[in-house]
Amino acid sequence: MEQVVKVAKIGKSANSVDPNDFIFHSSYNTFKIILEGTKTVTLNDLTSNQTFTQAHNLSFIPTVSAFAIETPITGKINQVFLPNAVNINLFGVKLGWTSTGVKFNYVASDINNIIFNFDNDTADFIDVDIRYFVLEGI
Repeated sequence: MEQVVKVAKIGKSANSVDPNDFIFHSSYNTFKIILEGTKTVTLNDLTSNQTFTQAHNLSFIPTVSAFAIETPITGKINQVFLPNAVNINLFGVKLGWTSTGVKFNYVASDINNIIFNFDNDTADFIDVDIRYFVLEGI
């Protein structure tokens, strides 16, 4: 007998054979992506808690996952960074790490929008590309 871990959606039976009746089922893919997209925002210079929104047009408050990248500049190393992280541009054993000055504070959602929040500690306006994934409701 195969052992599985199951969490059924509210009002659904854990004995169901329909994968869409589960929040989590160890035999099926979980947290189905129902919407994905990209958004480019411009961060003001020397500003904290800059909030940007993107309408999701869903009838529920979804779970959202996202990552960001500063718009690539020739000759500059760029990599993606997640919420609650800074964009690290240099790491050395003696010096530790340095940041580009951009921090992706968080991604959240409400009944209408996906919410992205950033800090920019530089004296420049910075373009940031965000890739987001909206997950099926619980």
